[in-house]
Amino acid sequence: MNPRNSLRKKLLQMLLSTMLLVMIVSAFVGYSIAFRNATLAYDQTLFDTALAVLRQVQVTDGKPSLNLLSEAEQVLLTDNFDRVYFRVLDAVGGEIGGNRPIPLPEGDIPKNKGYFYDAEVEGEAIRVAAFLTEKARRPLTILAAETRIKRDNLVREILIGMLLPELILIGVTPILIWFGIRAGLKPLEDLREQLANRSQNDLRPIEAKEMAYEIQPVIRQINDLFEQVEASQEAQQTFVSNAAHQLRTPIAALRAQFEAILREPASAQHAQLSQMLPALERLTRLIHQLLSLARAEPSDESARQSVDLSEIVRDLAEDMLAQAIAKGIDLGFDLETAKVKGTALLLREAVGNLIDNALRYTPPEGCVTVTCRAEGADSGGVVLRVEDSGPGIPEELREKVFDRFYRLPGSSSDGSGLGLAVARQIARQHDASIVVGRSDELGGASVSLEFRGL
Repeated sequence: MNPRNSLRKKLLQMLLSTMLLVMIVSAFVGYSIAFRNATLAYDQTLFDTALAVLRQVQVTDGKPSLNLLSEAEQVLLTDNFDRVYFRVLDAVGGEIGGNRPIPLPEGDIPKNKGYFYDAEVEGEAIRVAAFLTEKARRPLTILAAETRIKRDNLVREILIGMLLPELILIGVTPILIWFGIRAGLKPLEDLREQLANRSQNDLRPIEAKEMAYEIQPVIRQINDLFEQVEASQEAQQTFVSNAAHQLRTPIAALRAQFEAILREPASAQHAQLSQMLPALERLTRLIHQLLSLARAEPSDESARQSVDLSEIVRDLAEDMLAQAIAKGIDLGFDLETAKVKGTALLLREAVGNLIDNALRYTPPEGCVTVTCRAEGADSGGVVLRVEDSGPGIPEELREKVFDRFYRLPGSSSDGSGLGLAVARQIARQHDASIVVGRSDELGGASVSLEFRGL
């Protein structure tokens, strides 16, 4: 599974980037509004200082003058943080009074209206409130200024006040989003668990009522696919079964005729017919295995019962012993009671194919051993293992041998290439697995049929 394609990761990245962008924009907007309002308040205070200076201007004989007592000046200029400056000019820019040469703005000052701008006095940044008015019909320009200490402190306080909650929110938000995404994707996880807990044969429709509305179209599509797959499997099973049945009857009749002819007095055709009979037997076995393959396709799981694998091997022993004796093979059994849940007919076919396959590939005078036992008492596992002294199966071909009609290169066996394919299909239907390896004891192949148990 590629983590780069994680839907949870993509949602987390998308939501976090969106949330981060919203936080940055909201912090900027909030800071701008708070700073603007605070600046307006400070500017209004500065403008009040300009008006206070204006009240101290007197016009005598048409000539303005600034009569500011030292006590009044001290009150006017007292500030716990900033230094306050003022300046009064006449119509032509003549100096009337002041404590600092505050520079004039570059543009015109509107009349009877406060005008605010930034400037410098002796290399120090200041904020200036300018006011153009008349007193006794004499034009006057009042300038009041202060350093920016309070304003800079305000900027820091606003930034800290805005950033601390934002940083806390940035730290908490990913966790909240993660749990939100996890809760939002839980229906998908529930659907995944439903599908994972099903066997390959379970094509029942998935109940969509309990699922989220957005997932229901997906479930409907999955159910439609299940219906199509089930219909396809039924059609395939029916075709294979019918074809095998149709072929088995005439071949059985043909074999009976061959055997009847061979029982008659010797004739010139006996040798040819004797050579044809093994081919007819192989064709008969092929049709039998096609029928087994059709039966091994998905079926009703409710029909399964508790089956003892050791009893199945004992039932097969008589036929298998005859086959082993005819080839001079030592066929041994080491059986213990080992019960699994399944269909006895299909399990018999699977076990029979494994033993038959071992007998066919083991050379004369060789050995084949069948063991059956419960392995892992805690888990209830069951293992049936067939080992032989044959040439074995190369590691690179141990998966290929399960392909239908595949035979090992250079093999002289007359098998159809369906035995292991049928056995694997039956194993999958029973939630079991087939493992191919090498026999440590006999040196040939080791094929294990492993069940989870009841």
